[in-house]
Amino acid sequence: MSDAAILDTSWLLELYRVPGCFEESQTQTVDLIEARYELFATVPVLFEVASHITHVRDGGRRRRLGERLRDDIRSSIDRESPWTIANVGSAILLRSADVLRLAERFLESTGPNYSFAGVSIIDLAAELRRPGQRSGF
Repeated sequence: MSDAAILDTSWLLELYRVPGCFEESQTQTVDLIEARYELFATVPVLFEVASHITHVRDGGRRRRLGERLRDDIRSSIDRESPWTIANVGSAILLRSADVLRLAERFLESTGPNYSFAGVSIIDLAAELRRPGQRSGF
């Protein structure tokens, strides 16, 4: 596999420059894109990003951010850029069994700062590290 990175919520908030959710000096996500890393995002991370976008006070900005997120998700599903939506397993969308598995992993991973998104990132990282794992899922 080529150089790969898993985008967490904070990296996407930085990329989208969601007001109140990023620092001007950070450019980690942009650096990865410019270095042509293969980027992955999980569905729970996208839910968290969307939740942050809902709190943007400026209605016009909130709408533009929502449209950009929608367009990027559509591009990802069409196997274009900017990232691949990945899930450990065969389906992108979460079925009830997937949500239950996330809830069980969430309980097992007790501690501060763990969320469904965090657990999904940990699981995806383990999957990507498996020998012979092909990119793009």
